[in-house]
Amino acid sequence: MTADRVGILDWDEAHVDAADLDLLLPHNAADLGDGAHDTAAQAFAAWDAARCWGHEFAVEQLAEVRAV
Repeated sequence: MTADRVGILDWDEAHVDAADLDLLLPHNAADLGDGAHDTAAQAFAAWDAARCWGHEFAVEQLAEVRAV
């Protein structure tokens, strides 16, 4: 994601190469390192926004995703 572009990932395909994306659990129950947990949180927020049905919720979720 950049300031002017959003990329959509195929969640089923993405987790094959980055299993951490499936491990965003409450209270970091998967015991991910800080970097892995942050990556999983960013990916989840982007995925959640892409699959949502309500515009307002999508905007809230995309606000959680930082440009990289």
